[in-house]
Amino acid sequence: MLLVLLAGGCDEPGDPGMEAGKPVEDYEPKETDIVNTHGKVENLERFEEFYENVRNGKEESIRIVFYTEEGDPILHDIRFDGKVFKSVMDTRRDKFGDGKVQKFTCNNIEYTNGEMADNVYRLIDCGNDPEAIILWY
Repeated sequence: MLLVLLAGGCDEPGDPGMEAGKPVEDYEPKETDIVNTHGKVENLERFEEFYENVRNGKEESIRIVFYTEEGDPILHDIRFDGKVFKSVMDTRRDKFGDGKVQKFTCNNIEYTNGEMADNVYRLIDCGNDPEAIILWY
């Protein structure tokens, strides 16, 4: 019983629930969400504010929502604590995806252009975890 309590206490606030057998809640859009529908980005000014704040070392958090071809949302919550980025990618609502929640920590964010899109932002320096593209348009 103690192990169950300790394991449950390790989740950070705002992380999606991952209890076995618990149905995934429907995604409820918020006006602060950055929405990327196949490269068309809504609320881009909020992302630019986030990017500027983290470049200046300010604590900040955002949610980026990607929609699949079938219209399923993939949620990517990113929190910057002033030093590192904590990332939670939730694909459980993607009917054709792997249905997982992936958590990782990265040290930097990088902007590039001319690769897969004109503007690409990714989390880098993620230890053993791969780089994560967080927004492209």
